[in-house]
Amino acid sequence: MPPWMRPVRRTTGLGFAALVAVSALACSGDPDATPRITPGTSEHPRAVVIVAADFEFVPPVVDLVPGETVVVQVINGGLAVHQTVFGPRPVQEAWEAAEAATASAPPGPTPAVSVAAGLAGLRIVVRSGERMDVMWTVPAAAAADDGGWFVGCHIPGHWAEGMVVPVRFVGPDGLPLPTPGPASGDTLRTPDQEGGSAASR
Repeated sequence: MPPWMRPVRRTTGLGFAALVAVSALACSGDPDATPRITPGTSEHPRAVVIVAADFEFVPPVVDLVPGETVVVQVINGGLAVHQTVFGPRPVQEAWEAAEAATASAPPGPTPAVSVAAGLAGLRIVVRSGERMDVMWTVPAAAAADDGGWFVGCHIPGHWAEGMVVPVRFVGPDGLPLPTPGPASGDTLRTPDQEGGSAASR
């Protein structure tokens, strides 16, 4: 396993403490107000912390600067296995379809799934109580993708439970960048809200 993609620690206390800390931070201010961001570089990546719970993500919006390098730190504060998939709608739909095929898998290890290389996005799978750190460079043209970007969990049933938050692309000044399609603060509707699976849209 590459050194930049490793579980850091497996303790339930860590996940719960991080969930409380990040939740308090998210609730303490205006979610529409983004502070000035110093974009990460390969030498000094910016930390982007996401806590996965059963069945939501914190924070409710993930701010990214196109072209920056970040270390995505995913903490699973829930009891189930979760994943974070970063990407636009076609990426989310591809992972939803791939994971749907495992819905009736027998108990045991999480089945391995994959999608076409052009639809992979960034996917991080994290077990309960675990933290996974992954260094990643945000695509420079990501803000131009129709419909915006999202972070979603496609473990069967989790997307339908609402495990999806929008990505808001911002400049170093913290101001949202213009994006095509729905406003960057809009959330991607879950299959239950739309009356069908994400893969069928």
